[in-house]
Amino acid sequence: MNPEAAPQEIVMQMLVGAWVSQTISTITRLDIPDLIKLHGPQSAMQLTQVHGVKANTEFLARVLRACASVGVFTEDAEGKFGATPLSDVLTLDSSVSVKKLAEIFGGTWWQIWAGCPDALTTGQPQTKNQLGMEYWDYCQANPKEMADFGAAMQSNSLNSLRGVLKHCDLSESKKVADIGGGFGHLALELVRKYPHLHGIVLDMPDLIPIAKSKIVNETEDIIDRIQFIGGDMFEDVPAADVYIMKLVIHDWDDAKCIQLLKNCHAKMEGNGRIICVDAVLPPMGNVDGTAAKFLDINMMISCPGKERTEEQWQYIYSQAGWKITSIQPIYDNYGTSIVEGIKS
Repeated sequence: MNPEAAPQEIVMQMLVGAWVSQTISTITRLDIPDLIKLHGPQSAMQLTQVHGVKANTEFLARVLRACASVGVFTEDAEGKFGATPLSDVLTLDSSVSVKKLAEIFGGTWWQIWAGCPDALTTGQPQTKNQLGMEYWDYCQANPKEMADFGAAMQSNSLNSLRGVLKHCDLSESKKVADIGGGFGHLALELVRKYPHLHGIVLDMPDLIPIAKSKIVNETEDIIDRIQFIGGDMFEDVPAADVYIMKLVIHDWDDAKCIQLLKNCHAKMEGNGRIICVDAVLPPMGNVDGTAAKFLDINMMISCPGKERTEEQWQYIYSQAGWKITSIQPIYDNYGTSIVEGIKS
């Protein structure tokens, strides 16, 4: 963004950001970044007639031209569009892929965001009004949405996963429970790093068969040390000496979070610890943390959750019998931190 631009120019750039987001999401759902990465620069006609992209050729050319204007593709005088570092992260095999996250941003989440004005005026999340049911119920009723959500969370978690592996020492731990762990990618990497460690993944029952299907190619040793359990984390959690919740706490209001943290406290084995990976917002008066603050709006619109300041984290931990021992920023997509605690 040009810092010398007039205020109306800056605001207009912000406003068309919604158009940019939906356009990028659409071409990603059509696998166009993957096709261009695999086959080299392509015209819209090649993409539709040779590679079978289901799109109107003229309209596709216009969409690709717009994407090239923000650096997602290159564009030449013959109307061929090539790969860039930005398009690479929209491919499935990128080591820092955000493909699945981009797809869901422009899918169901785009639909939910239409409820932003009503959320603001009523003080209530709008998922049920937009989808006909709450999001987790919608996922359970729509297996593809469930699978897409799990894949999107895995995509979003790559950098935060690296942060946990770097900053959380589990060399003295015996059993780690990844609560709301989705496909189990974090628990898998932890048991891979620590040969003595056993991992448990707790998530919604409908997600567990999908998660199990994704580990069939793991070694026998890894499979033997990882367990998937379907259940309700607000009712009970499996026993462990380390609990990890990554991008889970921000989905819920304080009462639900305190209940979940209490469940972990009650089932903790020995003098273990709890590790939550979520945003820690700066205090009022500090205008940093843009990504996390707009993620907070997403929580406001879609579910009864929120991003929290350090003071708010201290509150929910203390109410559940925990004491925060450290907050470690990990500089991922949303500027999240590792909030670690022990029994108080």
